[in-house]
Amino acid sequence: MLKLDLSYLEDITGGDAEVIQEMLILFIEDIPQQISEIKEAIQGNNLEEMASHAHKLKPTLQYVGLSEAYEIVKNLEQIGKSGEGKENVKELFQKLERNSEEFMPVLKSHASSLD
Repeated sequence: MLKLDLSYLEDITGGDAEVIQEMLILFIEDIPQQISEIKEAIQGNNLEEMASHAHKLKPTLQYVGLSEAYEIVKNLEQIGKSGEGKENVKELFQKLERNSEEFMPVLKSHASSLD
């Protein structure tokens, strides 16, 4: 099972459970929207826009220690900026979607456990 690494988030919030919960709730609302924007950019064959949306998503994934998703998004951003490897975009995005299906319930569960 996927495990979150909230150490960075705990550091920047001073371990305040209420603030961590608020941030997790924001992330839970924000991540699907950002993934959807990446998908739309890919469907529109707009690599520059894909890179921009991927760039916006990276810090959120980093805050909660989702390193696999972070690496996928980082690769999408690099491809979007350079154009190199664009044949891998759809496969990378599918990996991101599968990964998010795994981590979103974990994020929700963790946010609920902080009540």
